[in-house]
Amino acid sequence: MGRDWGVVIPAGGLVKDPLASALGTPRKALAMIGGEACLSRTLDAVKQAGFNRIAVVSGEDVRPYADGAVFVPEGSGQMENALAGVEALPGCDSILFLPADTPFLHAEAIRHFVDGVERQLAGGQGKWFSAGLCPYQEFLKVLPGFEHPHIRLADGDYMSGAFFATSREGFLDAVEQFKGFSKSRKSQVGMLLRIGLWPMAKYLLHRMTLEEGIRVLSKVFSGTGIVVPDCDPWAMADIDTVDEYRRLATESGPGSSA
Repeated sequence: MGRDWGVVIPAGGLVKDPLASALGTPRKALAMIGGEACLSRTLDAVKQAGFNRIAVVSGEDVRPYADGAVFVPEGSGQMENALAGVEALPGCDSILFLPADTPFLHAEAIRHFVDGVERQLAGGQGKWFSAGLCPYQEFLKVLPGFEHPHIRLADGDYMSGAFFATSREGFLDAVEQFKGFSKSRKSQVGMLLRIGLWPMAKYLLHRMTLEEGIRVLSKVFSGTGIVVPDCDPWAMADIDTVDEYRRLATESGPGSSA
């Protein structure tokens, strides 16, 4: 890795019942999978991938689990937490954001995404933004029947959500726009309304290609847009519902026969 990377894990926010009761905690980061808290599993993967500048943003109940990371008290919202995490890692010019509720994220998957970003940047600097995707059919191969909201494009359907990276300069410059996208991230239509009517229409008709999507986002954020389209499918499995948690609690993860 040729850049000074930092990793921010926004693990704030509380979930309500029935999910909280199923998890045994209102913090998804503390949900137990395979005898370990999701956050602990994520931190192990990050360290094994070679990262040592890590910030965890959450409530005080999560502090004991932030082993080897800078602990940052959570703020009033997702974007505020992300900003606090970035500010806790001075000197890092590239920031990798990872969720705390993807229990099967692993070191090889993280390295694959970061290496893909660095190859496409090819030493370039300035403002850039990157997301990791996985073909939806690849996701269903490892988790058959695990229906999940996904991106539908003219050239294929994709899962997203596990990997996002940005230059420090790009993040700080676009922080207000990111606040709007953060509020809309669970609603694809909400995000597209912020992007524009024509791109929204193309997307809803499944006529937008991946390359077109990259160009639109590059224009919206006035930076270089990068997509790594072949990320690990296990890394995309997160916990948003009781059924998802129960399913993932029965899985063995990468390398299993599922």
